Amino acid sequence: MLSHHDKQKVINVLDDVLGPGTSMKNDEQAHYCPFCHHHKKKLQINLVTQQWHCWVCDAKGKRINRLLKRLHVDSRKLKRLYEVYGDDYVTYSVDTEEKVELRLPSEFKSLLKVPEGKINPVYRKALRYAEDRGITKEDITKYNIGYCDGGIYSNRIIIPSYDSDNRLNYFIARSIHSEEKFKYKNPPVSKNVIMFENQINWNEPITLVEGVFDAMAVKRNSIPLLGKFVPKKLSDSIYKKGVDTINILLDEDAQEQALRYTMQFQNQGIDTKNITPSEKDASDMGFSEVNKILKNSKETKFGDIISQKLKGLW
Repeated sequence: MLSHHDKQKVINVLDDVLGPGTSMKNDEQAHYCPFCHHHKKKLQINLVTQQWHCWVCDAKGKRINRLLKRLHVDSRKLKRLYEVYGDDYVTYSVDTEEKVELRLPSEFKSLLKVPEGKINPVYRKALRYAEDRGITKEDITKYNIGYCDGGIYSNRIIIPSYDSDNRLNYFIARSIHSEEKFKYKNPPVSKNVIMFENQINWNEPITLVEGVFDAMAVKRNSIPLLGKFVPKKLSDSIYKKGVDTINILLDEDAQEQALRYTMQFQNQGIDTKNITPSEKDASDMGFSEVNKILKNSKETKFGDIISQKLKGLW
């Protein structure tokens, strides 16, 4: 059994990563789920057995370190748990990813298929949302875009991602309601994936952007990072495939990371452009404006990086 002091150590780590939790009976803590973002604390974690489970999206595991690894937390936090769980914990700390079979929500419906009979109001709103984001019928077909009108992803547009073998590796569930507090709900799997991998030609220049709508605005050979950081699988593939040219088009608040990746790729002999953003992100600019900027941009030189650093972008 864990001592009170050890339990508090684990609680401190969980609170640090997931936000303040609530203590429950039987040595369990309740937290907000980082995968489905339910508005109540539905993620329960047992401090003694280490088993964790979200009662909404069914994300679950047998070791707390698996949960933390899915969230890509700093390794120092994992070491703090080693102090509690010892050798038994090390057994489950190998650097491999838990295999989780990902499926589209059972309520998923394609935006290409018009509902029979009375028009579904969620379909109408989802289609209008897609049009407002500049998504065309060709995009809907290319990316298999749909929506859900029931279940935990209800009232959300669904944008799937497939790997090089056309297997689902992730999906984005974006609310179609502007007043929704949690705009995105993530599936309970790792973000260490290559988004839209089945659409990528590694022999051509690739463009790295933050979100899926940015990638759709670029249209050609664009990979969304789902944030500011390049996943390990993506960086490994860039080197393994021998990519010659990379465009980095991240938002203004991600320029520190963009400049670091520019230097990293250039040090590997890859021609890299870090394109300083305007007031609008790629999805707001649209296809014509974005590709005009990509075409007219030149490779970022070391002097450019220093100049941007002095301007406070890094």
